[in-house]
Amino acid sequence: MIRVTQSQQSGIALQSIATARARLQQAQQVAMSGQRVAKPSDDPAAAARNRLLGELGNRAASHRTTAQYGRSRLESAEQALGEAGNVLVRARQLATAMANDTMSASERAAAAAEVSQLRRAMVDLVNTEHGQEHVFAAIATDSPPYTDGTGFTYDVDTYTAVREVEVGTTQRLEIGSSGSMAFAQRAADPNSVDVIASLALLEQNLLANDRDAIQSDIDTVTRAFDQVLGERVRTGVRLEQLQRADEVAQQSQSVYARLSSELVDADAAEAFSRLSLAEYTMQAAVTVASRVLGPSLLNM
Repeated sequence: MIRVTQSQQSGIALQSIATARARLQQAQQVAMSGQRVAKPSDDPAAAARNRLLGELGNRAASHRTTAQYGRSRLESAEQALGEAGNVLVRARQLATAMANDTMSASERAAAAAEVSQLRRAMVDLVNTEHGQEHVFAAIATDSPPYTDGTGFTYDVDTYTAVREVEVGTTQRLEIGSSGSMAFAQRAADPNSVDVIASLALLEQNLLANDRDAIQSDIDTVTRAFDQVLGERVRTGVRLEQLQRADEVAQQSQSVYARLSSELVDADAAEAFSRLSLAEYTMQAAVTVASRVLGPSLLNM
């Protein structure tokens, strides 16, 4: 027959209290934090999966940030293209009116002064900035793409494409508008027009009081308008694509967050049930220990 000594009984009682206290502390932590897995040792497999979900969520958040930046940048470009269209509409109205035989040289000179202002406004639009970047620049976005007097500061035949960025795991989209396609005359397209030069030519012909040349300018300015409008349409398509990419990234973020919650978050009812059980177990361990050790020893 195995005899359990008083010392062994005391050790067992104290160990029971220590175990019950540890379980109670863990149950309290889960109930207070709402997390079942607070550290890798709580559930190594769940912690590893949660870490992966966190990485995927961060990537989706990065894609959202990129898509939103691209949309903001394109909105600046789209607004500038809209204003450029308005400038060309006014220039065409002036050209049409001044091509009339009844117009005098002084009236055409006054129209030329307005066209000069329109040309300067167009230069400013081509050099539109978004933050620290020029939205119609090619490579050097920190420098104006157009300098009055010298023209475009980059090769418009080489740099017709716009910047692409990653907005999804397997998706890249354009976040820029092409200054070359919108405003420049390109060798690859015989019908393309140097928009700013077309306004300068209209101004020159108005000052020269050359009715036939002004009549010809109407067609040139119309082509310039169509060219700007074409890039504005493409910019609108890019905006819609980025909007959809942003929505997809947001949905991905939500899915990853939900899966993460299912892995590490505690069920509230279960957490408080475990807490109640742990409290009861602790009380029972203290009651048993008090009988073995005595109240005075237990409270020391």
